[in-house]
Amino acid sequence: MAQKVEAQGGKGGNQWDDGSEHDAVTKIQAAAGANEEYLVSVEGWYHPEGLMIQGLKFKSNKKTSDVIGYEDGTPFTLQVQDKKIIGFHGFATDYVQSLGAYFAPLITSSTPLTPAVKQEAGGGTGGASWDDGVHDGVSKVHVGQGQDGVSSINIVYKKGSQEVEGGEHGKKTLLGFETFEVDANDYIIAVQVTHDKVYGQDSDIITSLTFYTFKGKTSPPYGMETEKKFLLKDKNGGKLVGFHGRAGEALHALGAYFAATTTIPSTTSPKKLLGIGGEKGTAWDDGAYDGVKKVYVGQAQDGISVVKFVYDKGAQDIVGGEHGKSTLLGFEEFEIDYPSEYITAVEGTYDKIFGSDDVVITMLKFKTNKQTSSPFGLEAGTAFALKEEGHKIVGFHGKVSDLLHQFGVHVMPITN
Repeated sequence: MAQKVEAQGGKGGNQWDDGSEHDAVTKIQAAAGANEEYLVSVEGWYHPEGLMIQGLKFKSNKKTSDVIGYEDGTPFTLQVQDKKIIGFHGFATDYVQSLGAYFAPLITSSTPLTPAVKQEAGGGTGGASWDDGVHDGVSKVHVGQGQDGVSSINIVYKKGSQEVEGGEHGKKTLLGFETFEVDANDYIIAVQVTHDKVYGQDSDIITSLTFYTFKGKTSPPYGMETEKKFLLKDKNGGKLVGFHGRAGEALHALGAYFAATTTIPSTTSPKKLLGIGGEKGTAWDDGAYDGVKKVYVGQAQDGISVVKFVYDKGAQDIVGGEHGKSTLLGFEEFEIDYPSEYITAVEGTYDKIFGSDDVVITMLKFKTNKQTSSPFGLEAGTAFALKEEGHKIVGFHGKVSDLLHQFGVHVMPITN
């Protein structure tokens, strides 16, 4: 229910009231706001005898207007903490003699609907526990670099229209910080954490952190990736709204808080699924397109060495880059009868092979709504499948060196 704040100024003239059955104010004669902008307060000045409002200044969550009229007379302010203006009322004759407002709570597309769920910290048991608590979201993560992993962490949170710093957990080194920034209208959905026992520490420390957002942004690994790993992620796809853990001379453990949101993905927006396989190599991402027309897979002696794809975008062929290193074995090709045919799933295997310190993709097989390709590579190791019910694959990403270490996809809902 909207809160009515009484009109300020005189009481003469005719009463008027625009009511509160609105979502927000978008235009005030000389002041306009965008979809994500809203009024938070009005400052004004009225004649000492209440004859008229002599000046007004409007403040939104993004900017402040110039004074409209004169900054003279008795000052007043219409504002309610953590609420926005959705309507006005007052008294007027030939002049506006008083002005009041209706206020409603700020509810954004990512406002938590239910209490946040605490996901227990993983990693080591050294150091002292810390807990930043629950906020509206995460704006930035500063990751302190150490010789053997993550030395400290400092998170900047979103709280209403303000940014709140959680404080430094761990010990800063001369190697400084690396920073992951979360874009506006985006939020973190998962953090991959690796940890290990290093010389001089009584328990495991966090060795690397990789952040994933709702809109498909993926950070590079901050720190040194090691074999032991876990994923901080809400099973219902909630947003990350806080961190906790343990820290001393280094960051020993990390956990998170997740909250459900009102964010509803567009039925036609692409979605990035997390890659499967190892963590070695350079990250690559072709992005999302309208569909996939051709697949090229190059093989090495023990696994997939290189991949390349031809996409469709607005009836134009878009040739993606070569990801990996081609060998004398050349490429094998799989052609899709686009647009009537589309890829619905990718199956594969990954394994740790002799001479490589990380797993590699050993086989890939592509499934469409009409057929299944032959296996490219040698079917060995751990099996996996990349798919989402009711979606088609419209792009690929992964990690690669001389061999393909990780493989992932972008998907989009199937529409007629």
